[in-house]
Amino acid sequence: MEQGSAVNEKPNVVLLAEDDDELRELVSTELEREGFSVVSVPNGSEAVSQTRSLNPDIVLMDLMMPVMNGIQATKLIKDDPATRHIPIIVGTVIDEKEDVVKGFEAGAIAYVTKPYFMPELKARINSVLQSKKLYDKLLKSEGKYRLLVENANEAIVVIQDGMLRFFNPNAVELIGHPENALTTEPFVEFVHPDDREEVLEYHTRVMVGTRASSAHSFRVVSKTDNTTWVEAKGVCINWEDKPATLNFIADITARKRAEEEMRYLAFYDCLTGLPNRLMFNEHLNQALAYAKRNKSLLATLFLDLDHFKRINDTFGHHVGDLLLRAVGERLIRIIRKSDILARNIEDISNTNVARFGGDEFVLLLTNIEQTKDAAKVARRILYTLSDAFMVDKQELFITTSIGISLYPSDGKDAETLIKKADKAMYHAKNLGRNNFQFYADSMKGASSERITLKSDLHKALENDELLLYYQPQLEISTEKVIGTEALIRWQHPKWGVVPPAEIIPLAEESALIEPISEWVLRTACLQNIAWQAAGQEPMRIAVNLSSLLLKKGTLVELLSQILNETGMAPFQLEIELPENTLIQNDGDVIEALQHLKEMGIRVAIDDFGTGYSSLYHLKNHPLDALKIDRSFIKDIPADKDSTAIVTATIAMAHSLQLEVVAVGVETEEQLEFLRERDCNVMQGYYFSPPVPFYDIIPLLQGEELEMNL
Repeated sequence: MEQGSAVNEKPNVVLLAEDDDELRELVSTELEREGFSVVSVPNGSEAVSQTRSLNPDIVLMDLMMPVMNGIQATKLIKDDPATRHIPIIVGTVIDEKEDVVKGFEAGAIAYVTKPYFMPELKARINSVLQSKKLYDKLLKSEGKYRLLVENANEAIVVIQDGMLRFFNPNAVELIGHPENALTTEPFVEFVHPDDREEVLEYHTRVMVGTRASSAHSFRVVSKTDNTTWVEAKGVCINWEDKPATLNFIADITARKRAEEEMRYLAFYDCLTGLPNRLMFNEHLNQALAYAKRNKSLLATLFLDLDHFKRINDTFGHHVGDLLLRAVGERLIRIIRKSDILARNIEDISNTNVARFGGDEFVLLLTNIEQTKDAAKVARRILYTLSDAFMVDKQELFITTSIGISLYPSDGKDAETLIKKADKAMYHAKNLGRNNFQFYADSMKGASSERITLKSDLHKALENDELLLYYQPQLEISTEKVIGTEALIRWQHPKWGVVPPAEIIPLAEESALIEPISEWVLRTACLQNIAWQAAGQEPMRIAVNLSSLLLKKGTLVELLSQILNETGMAPFQLEIELPENTLIQNDGDVIEALQHLKEMGIRVAIDDFGTGYSSLYHLKNHPLDALKIDRSFIKDIPADKDSTAIVTATIAMAHSLQLEVVAVGVETEEQLEFLRERDCNVMQGYYFSPPVPFYDIIPLLQGEELEMNL
């Protein structure tokens, strides 16, 4: 059971020893948000004192601290009979491996690399606490251990001098080698080569301990080269008058696979395999704490591919997606070649490149020495991406516009740096694309084209230049149309059709989001009433809205007014909000959503997975439906990663009592895959593209339409 999952349990107490004030506050806040009770101290001496007085459940100890370092403090805690039972996790930067070993010799049972990656730290703390709880109940005599072995359903082995001295039948089956091999070969020979050093280190810790050690996961390789993830929990015992370890070993392969799938879903972009916005922000926050502590520079690069829409329009979305993958791969290679990345922290270059959705990528450069280092990498990106891409037998060329923000001159938090890099990128676009601009330079002015569009948008409503198209939504189980989604278009007299992706940002920047949203809602509701008057059965209509309306607190009143004016029943209206709404744990936002639910209006999260991919936040908001973005649907059922992600998303949404809508369904195979997994609703070109209002009734009546696709 994870921390905070039991209603009546007292929170586990974590003693945090960390001399960096900002990092100590950051970690304390994150752990308290997970339900832990955190007591923090700035040095090892206070850690020893507080451990003796508070008797915490676990200690997170920085190794390098003033007054008394973490190694000395750990030894004092473990030498004291009153506190030796308390598990200690040590935190260290990657180049302090020798100190980690000293920490283990002093009595620590685990370590976490700094700067902390919070999901890993939380998982490590929960794992240690679970093991502590389990092994506090272990039997204390050798005779009782033997009785437990005889009746256990899991694999149990006794290791002495590196050899297996005893194993039960389940161990033979789990390890996957014949019994004669188990008795003649050192146990480490059955362990995956990459895990052997850690297994030996773990066994050493168990041998010198007086209590059961925390669980340790590793891989075993069978005689037929099958790899199995296992979790071992060991305790030092006396076996035939000599020290040995008694180990309980469980097969956790399925759990590991599920953890990886959920981690991928939560933190990675399924198209490119790069980190998504949520993981990048987590890494950026850690990098900022490190940069502040070491007084180093940091650069954020925001990239947007130039004229990428032309690729999709000319060659199709399949080729466009392949190009995005190829761009991501080149960006990773560029970062790995850079000599200005993190020198003193763990080299995890894949988290330094992220896809934020669409054709937007973000890069993080850490520990740079001067501004020109960021410019050097930006030039390398422009040069490398300008080379031809061979995609699906097509030679494609693409350029990019790059905006750069710097820490600390442009901002001291992740949100500010990303926002300013984004603004600098738009300035690069305005200067003709295929260039980079620093944020300071981007403040000199906006492009005349964008200013003109903003001005024209003010006139669009008056001149009847806005219109709505409608895409039907099909209930998969009955194959019946149960609703439509209203999609805005702007027929600009000079620039042609302006897509929603450009209309919404312009409306938000021009303070027009409210009147345009009001027009869309009223038009969609009146159209739905008109279809019913023409003899169609009542159906729901979905409308995309900006999250700014929630922030301003005007959405509830606006919807109430429009429903009263049009006479449409509230249950026929579905409001689709962008995924970033989930991150807004603002009480006013949640209260507004609750009001909509009480009115009978449905609330859905649109394009789930493209921005934050956070299943965690779903449970905190009153929702009715979850729309899976087309990027998750397009490769099913052929791609195993996509099938796993979609399957997990549907199951998770159903467990939260949410309806699931699959967007972008284009083939019968995709539809059958979704049907087998009980997906509720689909929309996509397989049934119909977005069509004008006058084509909806013929479409519902099964008539063939001539459409210009």
